[in-house]
Amino acid sequence: MKIKMLISTVVFAFTLKTFAQNAYVSPVDQDLAIKSIVLVPTTDNLGGIYAKPVEEQIRALLNQDKQWSLVNYPKNLEIKSELLDENPTDVQKVLQTAKSDAAITSKIIRGPRGISMTMTLFVGREGFPLMQETLVDYKGFDTADIKTQASIMFQNLKNRMPFRAVIMSRRGQQVTLNLGSNYGLKPDSRVSIVQIIKVNRHPKLKILVSTEKEVLGRVKLFKVEPYLSFGYIELEKEPGVITVGSKVMPDEFVKYATPITTPSGKVLTDITTRPDKDVAFGDDPKEWAPEPAPQYGKIEVLAGFSSYSQNVKLKTPTEQSISGNANLAPNLLIRGEMWINPEWYLALTLRQSVFSINNTYSSPGSLNTSMSQYSVQGGYNFLLSNDFFGPKIQLSGGYQDTNFKIDDSTPVAFTSNKYGGLMLSLGGSFPLGPEVPMELGGRFDLFMNPKMSESPGSGAGNKSTINSFSFYGTYRLRTKFAIKGELLFENFQSDYNDGGDRSTVSHKMTTLMGGIQYLF
Repeated sequence: MKIKMLISTVVFAFTLKTFAQNAYVSPVDQDLAIKSIVLVPTTDNLGGIYAKPVEEQIRALLNQDKQWSLVNYPKNLEIKSELLDENPTDVQKVLQTAKSDAAITSKIIRGPRGISMTMTLFVGREGFPLMQETLVDYKGFDTADIKTQASIMFQNLKNRMPFRAVIMSRRGQQVTLNLGSNYGLKPDSRVSIVQIIKVNRHPKLKILVSTEKEVLGRVKLFKVEPYLSFGYIELEKEPGVITVGSKVMPDEFVKYATPITTPSGKVLTDITTRPDKDVAFGDDPKEWAPEPAPQYGKIEVLAGFSSYSQNVKLKTPTEQSISGNANLAPNLLIRGEMWINPEWYLALTLRQSVFSINNTYSSPGSLNTSMSQYSVQGGYNFLLSNDFFGPKIQLSGGYQDTNFKIDDSTPVAFTSNKYGGLMLSLGGSFPLGPEVPMELGGRFDLFMNPKMSESPGSGAGNKSTINSFSFYGTYRLRTKFAIKGELLFENFQSDYNDGGDRSTVSHKMTTLMGGIQYLF
């Protein structure tokens, strides 16, 4: 019995000795362990305008962090925090006084080109900076923007750490680590357990350039919480080598598709040599490429119907009002636009309509009428986003000519009228969103001192006005093709001076059109 107890004691002692040897941790790995961190005061060259809000933002991030514990900065510690990266002795003083494993500090400089910010993380007994994030010539000056940039820099620092988490506990094969679903882990994920054996630093700045790691094993997770994960050790270099404090790295290997091989084992890398090439790629396979975006201009062809009415007030032989109407006057419109650059463009519009109106004043009782219109414009796009096809405001100017021509009647009831003048147009359009390929827009035309000539003449001068506005919508079928609908309202009116046989004449048209739009 005594011999058995003696053998058991010797075996147990040998096992403890072996485990202690297997649990060896390199000094470099120990030096990079971070449990606590101290926030060194942030500085700026503006009397604290940015320093205080940024420091509070970093403090809030550290308080929310589940891996690092924030400790208070020592009082009455006289150091220049903006020069810490140049004075390792001061860093050592901060870490020793605060009893912290790491320190983080930021400095902000506002220059003529913008805001520059540097955030530095110090870890280790030597007092050297481990990592550094920089923001150079940032154009935003709002405090909220600077705080957002500080948050991004802090997260970048954490993501660049040579490890992502540590083993918090081990019981047999089961381990717990302080990394969870908030970092992308999920059940059945695998993580590597590593030991850092060497840190390569920049020869001048002393910041981390790269590390050399030794893989100790691998853990498969079976339960994942937001900030904790539980798993089993699948592989281990030696029994007991994975211990509390071992560093964790998620598996980030390059994944390849399963290769196609021949019966002899040869890997087919060229798709044209695959046995199923004819089925998969056809007779003349070509590499797919997206259709190029339009860059020169667009052409529209629209057709529709108008509700037309002409009203005339006669003075001789008796004062009376007459009118002629057409409910479904066919219209054809061709519009072209040439883009000089994303801002400047030229536009040309041609429009034609032929119809007949009733004549109750004279004979014949029905008069054939035609309306022809053309306009030439140059315009400027005020783009409201970086996308040319995004929301925009358009300002343009040009000339428009509209000719209403009507058959003669006896006695003269309606006359042919030709309107022309310079015009200014204000329009705009906006897309409904990336999921709905539709665009809505509108335009208003302002005419400056338009002129009207008539045939036969009424014997008096006139003063004319033109009002025109429209609304439209387009639906993009493909990159270069769309369907378009447009609703157009127009009113042409002339007031005659004394001495003629009539006092006013007006033409009103409400037109609904639809058609295709081609962009090139």
